[in-house]
Amino acid sequence: MIFLLHHSRNDFVIKLLNSLIMLSMRNKLIFALVFIICFQIQIAYAAMIGIIELIIILIIGTLFLAFIVGMVILIYSLIKRNSNKTEWPNTININQQAPYQQPATEPKITPKEAVPNNNKIALPQQNETRYVAPEEILRCEADNNYTNFFFSNGEKLLISKSLKEYSDLLKPQGFLRAHQSHLVNTKFVKSWLKEDGGTLLMDNGDKIPVSKPNRELVKQVLGK
Repeated sequence: MIFLLHHSRNDFVIKLLNSLIMLSMRNKLIFALVFIICFQIQIAYAAMIGIIELIIILIIGTLFLAFIVGMVILIYSLIKRNSNKTEWPNTININQQAPYQQPATEPKITPKEAVPNNNKIALPQQNETRYVAPEEILRCEADNNYTNFFFSNGEKLLISKSLKEYSDLLKPQGFLRAHQSHLVNTKFVKSWLKEDGGTLLMDNGDKIPVSKPNRELVKQVLGK
């Protein structure tokens, strides 16, 4: 009778071990649990304890393994949380200075590129600078290093610049150098007088001598 009980207990333990081993092949965690359980079963079997004691040992071993696994998971989560706090993937370093960019500068405009003020010319005086249209000027007359401007309205201005400077400026506007000392606006030339080798009569009655070197040019411009 004792032999039969002992034999039946052996069969139960062997079947339990086989079932646990087959289950452990699917997962490493289960394998560790089975290892502990089987180790405890072998100890219990060697001690020839009863089924109730064996079940208690299995429960204690399972709880112990769950405690170990729980501690491992807790430690892993704490380490992961601390590592996430030290990483700032979406932050911007406000202390990092942006690369220096030279401010855009406006291009310098040379006098030749500047837009003319309605084709007016500047006549600098002591207290002001007059801007007049070329069609308002009747004629210009040299006075040493100065230039006298005569206007169609009868006004007269003395400008502290030579006649040559204004000659180059006004020739494209229809002005003609009749004499070394005279620059006339062809729009205000009334007639050609044959006195003194050639004289221009202006609309205001002024007479402008024509020098011999400029005589043919004046005739070509005004028409023979």
